[in-house]
Amino acid sequence: MKANELNPNVSYDDIKLQMIAYNESARNGVWCTHPYPGHKTGCPNFKKGCTSCRPDFKNIAEMYNWYAVMEVFDLKSHAEKMRSRLPWTERQCRNPLYRQPAVRKKLRQKAEALAAKYSPQSIILDIPEACGVEVFETMSLVGYELDRHPDIVVKVMLVGIPRIFGGKNGDPF
Repeated sequence: MKANELNPNVSYDDIKLQMIAYNESARNGVWCTHPYPGHKTGCPNFKKGCTSCRPDFKNIAEMYNWYAVMEVFDLKSHAEKMRSRLPWTERQCRNPLYRQPAVRKKLRQKAEALAAKYSPQSIILDIPEACGVEVFETMSLVGYELDRHPDIVVKVMLVGIPRIFGGKNGDPF
């Protein structure tokens, strides 16, 4: 399913992941330091230790059963609404600064609900890329084709449920 086919009104709360794509370039900061508009040295959070304060996925992968939680946001409608209210450029209307905190909050609530449903020892990877997970490739493995320049934004967090022997179909319990 392509990102523009996802419905912002549908909940994507517990997508079982059989395989997860790992990329050392995500973990070691190579991706983070690529320049982009307004940030000549890449992501400003990289210098704050974004990758160093998160676990390396390859060290924890086998300890958990993994689920993706997605939050879908209609950026195109949001930008049109902002443009009708304010004298902003297209780039200003699509700037994540004005929408990302609310989207991230909803996503975190979904991830926390899934984690709490199974085990207090569950782990949430709020920025999977900082842990070395290649999110675009991982989601394509379960049929979700994410877009790098979208009209429909899809944010993803991963939830790891501790593995307990005796579960069926790879479920944690």
